[in-house]
Amino acid sequence: MTEGRIAAIVLAAGSSTRLGRPKQLLRVSGRPLLEHTLDVVRASSLNPRLLVLGAHSREIEAAVSTRSFDVIHNDDFASGQASSLRTAIESLPEDVAGAVVLLGDQPLVPPWLLDSLAARFDPAIHAAVRPRYAGGPGNPVLLCRRLFPELAVLTGDVGARDVLQRHAGAIAELDMTARVAPRDVDTEDDYAQLLLEWSAAGAPDVPRYCQRCATELVFREIHHRSRPVCPSCGFTCFYDPKIAAVVVVEIDGRIVLQQRSIDPGRGKWTFPGGFVDRGEALPEAAARETREEVGLDAQGLTLLGLYSEPGETVVLVAFHATAAGQMPSIGDESADVRSFSPDELPELAFHRDRLVIDDWLKR
Repeated sequence: MTEGRIAAIVLAAGSSTRLGRPKQLLRVSGRPLLEHTLDVVRASSLNPRLLVLGAHSREIEAAVSTRSFDVIHNDDFASGQASSLRTAIESLPEDVAGAVVLLGDQPLVPPWLLDSLAARFDPAIHAAVRPRYAGGPGNPVLLCRRLFPELAVLTGDVGARDVLQRHAGAIAELDMTARVAPRDVDTEDDYAQLLLEWSAAGAPDVPRYCQRCATELVFREIHHRSRPVCPSCGFTCFYDPKIAAVVVVEIDGRIVLQQRSIDPGRGKWTFPGGFVDRGEALPEAAARETREEVGLDAQGLTLLGLYSEPGETVVLVAFHATAAGQMPSIGDESADVRSFSPDELPELAFHRDRLVIDDWLKR
């Protein structure tokens, strides 16, 4: 059993020179790419959690939720990745036995992998624990505290590879050869491919075992996309998009919005809405969500628009309705419910919210 905590370090200080714009802020399913990577860590038991920022840090912190992370600023980010790793290691508490290092542009790392690395780790034996994918070893990597002095003197745009080579006999590996290594994003082509893979997977938490026979799934190209396939019974897991319905509820020319009490979008504002249940008609789902989330009876429901974009895993159906003479109330997923003038809206939770409001105003 591991003595001491296992930390998580997310390296996201790079300047995205090859891409030409901050990769951390690329939109994936309506949210910044980096925020999805942070969600992977949030789904694990790793603690503490450090996020290293450098280039574009002000812009990133304004756009990305860093909840549950300690943000560390690397002023020497231009010298390369080694400086970010060194900055993070110097910030770790003394009771940390090791740290899992993730790259901020790899949101398709499965969350269960982080805890699997920690469970495999024995600090008395292992200098590191890493996954071995179909193409060889890859990220993320758990680094033992005894490597920290060697990592602290690295320079340039290098990670821990040279240090790991010196301790090759003390590295444990997790068998991930049924999977390809998670993609990182350096170019526009990488970004386009990531969107395809994201939409094929549906989310980072891709199923690991066949739902029919429990054999571990492998990835194969089916109908021009990488999909989980069972090597035993041949079952292919297809990901259908989720359908969500939202309602722009108008009372005396003002829009009713709820402040979300859960992620994604915690603390920000959006319309009442949610996923459509199988067998449920879209208008019925829209009316139900409006009752559940803001306590209003949606009157005169009319279709406002459909919103479907590359890389998105949710197809959004927006309705317009009125609720004259009614008072909204706070539902289970809301911290607050208020009505706003279209000219004085609060910070919106999702990028599509602005599109929906623009279409509503055009009416």
